[in-house]
Amino acid sequence: MRNWWSGATALVAVALVFSLTLNPVSAAGEKVTGEIKDKDGKSLGTAEIMATSAGALIKLKLAGLPPGPHAIHFHETGKCDGDLSSAGAIYNPLGAAHGLLSEEGPMAGDLTNIYADATGQVEAELLSPFVSLSKDAEESIFDADGAALVIFEKADDHQTDPEGGAGARIACGAMTLAK
Repeated sequence: MRNWWSGATALVAVALVFSLTLNPVSAAGEKVTGEIKDKDGKSLGTAEIMATSAGALIKLKLAGLPPGPHAIHFHETGKCDGDLSSAGAIYNPLGAAHGLLSEEGPMAGDLTNIYADATGQVEAELLSPFVSLSKDAEESIFDADGAALVIFEKADDHQTDPEGGAGARIACGAMTLAK
């Protein structure tokens, strides 16, 4: 019986190491927060990003958006100045094509659309299995220049390069690691 237990313990240990190697998500509970502002600097609300075993869970609580669907993406730079182009392109470390429906995609920063109700409020939770909050992970959104969440005026069609035909950038939030 002792030999079986030792063999089973070793098998579980190997499986755990293999699992962690294939899924280098940051430690569950690690958090990132950011204030989402429009182009004029007016606060629209907050975004909280939390590491989970399945990826990054994004919780949004916003008000003041135009009613209807809006694209939202992780962008490569943690800046939200002027016309919001300072946030750079959609986070895409692997050079994929844009869109959840693209045969050559998605980009790591691609997310599903959000919907503002008739009063402009959004309360949503999104999951991104393609990014990590850990600074040590290859797919981390936190390199030297940070990351941003950018919201667009229209819905993402999930296939048109470079930003899903979603129109102008209307809101942005630079994301910083919570302490």
